[in-house]
Amino acid sequence: MGRLLIDSLEELRGKSVLVVGIGGGGDALGALLVLLRLRSLGVRAILGCVVWERFVLDPFPGPVPMEQFVNAEILGRAVAMVDVSSYVDRYGYRFKPQIVRASEILGEKVLSFDLSKGEVGLTEALDLVGEKLGIDAIIGVDVGGDVIASGCEDELWSPLADSISLGALYKTKIPAAIAVLAPGADGELSQGKVLERISEIAKLGGLIGVYGVTRSEYKVLRKYLEMFVSEASKIPFEAFEGGYGRKGIRMGSRLVEVNVVSATFYILDVELVYRSNLLANLISGTRSVEEARARMNKHCIYTELDLEEDLYKLRLEGGHVTGRSLLDVRGEGRRRLLLSGCTPLKCT
Repeated sequence: MGRLLIDSLEELRGKSVLVVGIGGGGDALGALLVLLRLRSLGVRAILGCVVWERFVLDPFPGPVPMEQFVNAEILGRAVAMVDVSSYVDRYGYRFKPQIVRASEILGEKVLSFDLSKGEVGLTEALDLVGEKLGIDAIIGVDVGGDVIASGCEDELWSPLADSISLGALYKTKIPAAIAVLAPGADGELSQGKVLERISEIAKLGGLIGVYGVTRSEYKVLRKYLEMFVSEASKIPFEAFEGGYGRKGIRMGSRLVEVNVVSATFYILDVELVYRSNLLANLISGTRSVEEARARMNKHCIYTELDLEEDLYKLRLEGGHVTGRSLLDVRGEGRRRLLLSGCTPLKCT
């Protein structure tokens, strides 16, 4: 287990740093933004992302297993090197995940991580990459900031990806830190709640630095935004253009605040984030995403895997996914868990 003992990103100059999107989907774009900052500081930064795409891109439930990648250089059971020729084949349905699109922008190979192998599998993958590529540090990028939740918040829609990733970042042998980009941008925890949690971590001495999007970074990435299937990860760019106010995302099922705070990111101590996250501790030692889901379900937590499975059934029955149906399906799923005899988490 390693904490990244630095006082600023500038101290990483000359080091090799893995920048990995830890929430799946469009977090590859958010990680790109942090990668550009590091490279501008003279850091040898490598891009990676856990691959769990939203259902608008991947209709099948769950993260993408490494075995379903085509034209990928498999490094371990939960990590592969991918490039512009790589794609996913899920039961005959083919698509390019966001991390492959990021590879096209950079013109270089990047890393794809497999969440289906649980916390243990992802930890092993990070350790393996660190050894094979000579990585000195890892920065896990979460767009929105749900990774710093306590785990008791009703607003959490996607606890599995964040918890598995946080656990692996805490347990890897490589010094690691968390980067929260665009507080509240994913429509789960509000911007105010994420900032409150950052302040709580700061009181414990866990705030390493506060950074913001620059014009040069905006110019580099703005022209590539349409390549990404993401709403949350595009909000920092909207904010940089002067966007202000509330915006509906996820078919109107959630509202987010857009303002200049949305164009900032915060580097945090991974150990302090992990200690305060009940869910990351709850799924400690899991060897599959199903095992992690089962532990959460036991405590009445409805996960993104549950939602995707329920939406998949809805579509098989001829139903259409709308903002209203998203809310209805999630509400029904949470009620079903409560009726199953689950035991709610003990929250202070």
